[in-house]
Amino acid sequence: MAAEALLGEVEEKRKKTIEMLETEYSAKKDEVAKRAAEQKSYIVDSSRKQAAAVSQRERIRIAGAAKLKAKKMVFDATERMLEANVEALRQVLADFAGTEDYQEMLPKMVAYASKRLGGSISVHSRPDDASALKKLGVKVSSSDLASMGGFKATNLDDTLELDITFEELLRSREDEARASILGKE
Repeated sequence: MAAEALLGEVEEKRKKTIEMLETEYSAKKDEVAKRAAEQKSYIVDSSRKQAAAVSQRERIRIAGAAKLKAKKMVFDATERMLEANVEALRQVLADFAGTEDYQEMLPKMVAYASKRLGGSISVHSRPDDASALKKLGVKVSSSDLASMGGFKATNLDDTLELDITFEELLRSREDEARASILGKE
């Protein structure tokens, strides 16, 4: 009987130990499951936040690129419009050189050149203007100037030159002409 009691006691101890181990195992298993669920939740939330941030940056980048492209298109269209208007202005000036108003403006241009160069002048002119300039008493040193209109004047000792050809006037005032065109458009 003593052996049966001892066996009963060992069996009882074994059952308590197993029960205690199962309780401890169940508690640790629940703790691990809880930590795993927390880690999973943290990873999912972090991934969502990171995806939202990346998505937002990409939307901003795409919107910025679209705005930049739109600005470039507007700039290019404006530049083409300006070039077309400057070219039209050149044509108007070339047409003006064949008018009576241009012939009336030549004496004023000669007076302006004489004043700027300090007296008597010599001019390089277009073939079309040579006779009109000679009638004004201006020394025409050459009449082979390839220009839309106007002339190049020098003082008699050729130390100073004044270019008042339409091309030079347009070139020197092109920025003003462009600003004027943009202001009126």
